[in-house]
Amino acid sequence: MNNFKDIQSIWDSQENDDTNEIPDSLRKKIKKANSIVNDSHAKNIIILSVTAVLITIGYFLIIKQGTFITISGLIAMISSLLIRIGIEILSLNRKRKLDVLATSKHLAKDLSIYYEWRKRIHKFPTLLTVLTYIFGVGLLFIEFKTHLTPFWFNFFLIEFIIIAIILFVFIRKKIRKEVNSLTELIALYDTE
Repeated sequence: MNNFKDIQSIWDSQENDDTNEIPDSLRKKIKKANSIVNDSHAKNIIILSVTAVLITIGYFLIIKQGTFITISGLIAMISSLLIRIGIEILSLNRKRKLDVLATSKHLAKDLSIYYEWRKRIHKFPTLLTVLTYIFGVGLLFIEFKTHLTPFWFNFFLIEFIIIAIILFVFIRKKIRKEVNSLTELIALYDTE
């Protein structure tokens, strides 16, 4: 998605006739940019799925029998991951349905609809899934307090806070990058 300036210059350098033909050089760049976005969704699905599987396996191998608090924490964590996986699958399917080689005005309209939908997803649903996951981890920390020495409990608590901050910054940066990329792509097609 970093090729917007190149795509814009190729698009602008073409004769401005009323044909719907997309130059080969632009077609390749559009396909590459589209592939990057689709790959990003696919990677998110894989990472979230692996995390959900590891949490489930960890429960059955390590904890086996948990209290109501432990099970509630795990259910909250796995549920939030499954919801996010569903959102990413839906996003990937919607993105794949876009005809990135359509006429510029048609694609700009489709991208605008997709962009607005992703913006809505990045607000309340993303916040809800992250808070649910953190709530689940918090419930597990209640159990950790019971079974760990103060040193290890504090170690894991500090580690969790550091990881949560890093993840927050990373997720926020990724969301901003996606929103900016979609905005630039829509602007590119809107100018034509």
